Amino acid sequence: MSEIIGQPKINLKEQPTVTCEVCGSEYFKEVTMLKKVSRILTGAPDDTLVPFPTYMCNTCGYVNKDLRLFDEENPKIEE
Repeated sequence: MSEIIGQPKINLKEQPTVTCEVCGSEYFKEVTMLKKVSRILTGAPDDTLVPFPTYMCNTCGYVNKDLRLFDEENPKIEE
């Protein structure tokens, strides 16, 4: 009884693969964008860093438009 009742069977092989909008690579790595929130806004004693995980192309470093968390011009994250 490995099938959960009410859960649809999804064949991931039939789903589209996300590719890099620049080089076409299918491989991505997780990176983290950090936003700094002022202590004045939070009332905390220090500024706070808030992490937002996203993905960038493992080949060229490009971050696809639909993977950008904010509307910033950030096409490539330098390592």
